[in-house]
Amino acid sequence: MEPTCSSSVAELAKYSEDNVETDESKVVEHQEYAEALSMSGESRKRKRWTRRSCCTRQVLSTGAIFIALLLIIGAIYMHLRQKHHLGRLHINLKDRGQVEVLEEDFPMVTVAGVDAQTPTITKFQPPPTSSPVPSAKCLACMATTATDNIPAICRNRGRPEEPCGIYRISHVYWQDALRIIDPDDSLAQDYGRCVVDVQCAERIVRSYVQRYGGEDCNGDGRIECRDHVRLHMRGPGGCHRQEPLGSLSERRLENCLKYRGIT
Repeated sequence: MEPTCSSSVAELAKYSEDNVETDESKVVEHQEYAEALSMSGESRKRKRWTRRSCCTRQVLSTGAIFIALLLIIGAIYMHLRQKHHLGRLHINLKDRGQVEVLEEDFPMVTVAGVDAQTPTITKFQPPPTSSPVPSAKCLACMATTATDNIPAICRNRGRPEEPCGIYRISHVYWQDALRIIDPDDSLAQDYGRCVVDVQCAERIVRSYVQRYGGEDCNGDGRIECRDHVRLHMRGPGGCHRQEPLGSLSERRLENCLKYRGIT
């Protein structure tokens, strides 16, 4: 009995091993088949996408070509329609015999002919303007407007109160004018001494107006003494903004201009 049992067990074990090997081979075959199906499906999708993209490109290309042709035809049509509006430059085929007549309508102009003609073109001449440097009468009105010819005391920034003359010349005003003053003018180089000296102060005022003048400070279209006074009182920024003078200063200015005969 024992030999028979052992042989039966051996046969069962061998049969089980054969079944396992068969199952494994079937699994491998199924996997390979599934992979083949997957690759086939992807290739079909790629082919469909390629066909669709090609169709789209063809449609777009055809549409672009069609639109370009329409634009070209439209441009040619508009050119032909507008050609009749070219005036005397347009010559029909039936009018070719009249080309000589058209040429006679454009006589040649020579230098001698131009010289013989009476000149009719005049050159533009700007209106005369007054000198940017104030006159002696205007300087007197500037002093009258600023201080009524009474020597003033100025409070300059960073400096103590000090005399600044009948023109009320501040330290900053003096520095701006000093840039175009003769450096050999020793009196003008000294602020405290210059501003209280009438002649030296006049040189400072003239230099200041000469540097910043040339602008219409009151908007009347002229540059004259009123503009010099406003520049002196309000500075270049106030002149550019056309800032008015105070009522007292304006009254002093107009009275002085009338008295001095300045219009």
